[in-house]
Amino acid sequence: MIGDAEVLDRVQRDADRVVLCRCGGAGRVVHVPVDGDPERYVRSTFTCTWDRPGPHEPKLPPRRR
Repeated sequence: MIGDAEVLDRVQRDADRVVLCRCGGAGRVVHVPVDGDPERYVRSTFTCTWDRPGPHEPKLPPRRR
């Protein structure tokens, strides 16, 4: 997903499941555990649920450092 590899904990993962899409709609993000660790997750796939033209990729907040 657009080169994003931010590691999230469970709380951040749950808050990150439904996000805005660049098409103006909204979609769901699927997360996978990092190296099988149930406390660390990265974004895996994104599915926009709206039938609209345009790029269907998540509109994510700026990376935290």
